[in-house]
Amino acid sequence: MLDSASIRASWRAWWSTDWMLHWAGPSWLRLIWTVVFSSAVAALLTLSSWAFARHFDLWEAARWNFVLALCVGLSIHELFALAHAILGVDRIHAFGRIWRVLFYAGTPIAGMVVGYAVGLSIMGVDVPRMVVERPNVPLVVIVLSIVLSGFLYRYFSNKVRLAELKAEQARERVRISELERQTVAARFSALQAQIEPHFLFNTLANVVSLIEAEPVQARRMLERLIELLRASLAASRAQQGTLGQELELVAAYLEILKVRMGERLQYELDVPEDLLAARVPPLTLQPLVENAIRHGLEPKVVGGTVRVGASRFDGELRIDVEDDGLGFAPTGSAGVGLTNVRERLVSQCGPDARLAVEELAAGTSVRIALPMRG
Repeated sequence: MLDSASIRASWRAWWSTDWMLHWAGPSWLRLIWTVVFSSAVAALLTLSSWAFARHFDLWEAARWNFVLALCVGLSIHELFALAHAILGVDRIHAFGRIWRVLFYAGTPIAGMVVGYAVGLSIMGVDVPRMVVERPNVPLVVIVLSIVLSGFLYRYFSNKVRLAELKAEQARERVRISELERQTVAARFSALQAQIEPHFLFNTLANVVSLIEAEPVQARRMLERLIELLRASLAASRAQQGTLGQELELVAAYLEILKVRMGERLQYELDVPEDLLAARVPPLTLQPLVENAIRHGLEPKVVGGTVRVGASRFDGELRIDVEDDGLGFAPTGSAGVGLTNVRERLVSQCGPDARLAVEELAAGTSVRIALPMRG
């Protein structure tokens, strides 16, 4: 069943230069649009003649104009339909410039000549005799058809070029979007390359200092380092990770720092089990936890606690990293880390992903909100 929107879309398609679109939909509706357009042309010709004539038989002129316009319109329509059926859309689209001119300009010319001949025959005119006795009449018809076809071809060729330009612009936008995505991915890889050596060198320096004095602690730190390297290596190779994998990496990182800071560092991981499989970009939480400790807890004499929690709210996954330390302004290295995390969230999770920093009465809270996936 056709509604008003479908009828309007069919009318726009009937005028379209895209043959895939033009010949879509029911054939009877395209035929109706041809009749409507031809009738409008007949009405316009009749009114124009009436405006400039002193003695004018309106009914007779309307009858002649309607028959001739309808025959011309249907002839052009059927010639294009025949070409569509014989050649096919793909072959017509592949026409070179010369064949395109011959096709789009020549078909209306042939349709007008055939349509006039059929229309005059219907109105009782002996067409062969008229051609012999009054050759100026078919000559006028041919010249008129050439002029009108030239205007139509110019109109449609301009529309085709405009459509091609729009398509090229769309392809260019896609290419730019892909380049931007690759740029963000490259910056992500650079961030990973910065994070992993930072973990490694600092931890190894602490292990060296503990080997003789506290070998048990040194062994514990090396074991946590192995876990950390394994988790971070897996994250660096993955395009997507899970919240559970992020927590494993954060737990290993916190255990290493706890060996160094002792009771000055406490941590809590409060994540429901049903959220562990939720998908998040890899290496999302570790930079936030690192900022909380480096800028909030380490400078504090008595240390403090870092908490990592997650919840589901209104179709979003919300992850909170809080500390009760001295707090930090998101500038310098902390600001760069947060900016990288925010860009990766938007790049991989879309514009609905957010990262917000809030100063607490004691410490700082960083919240990530992203569409729930997984």
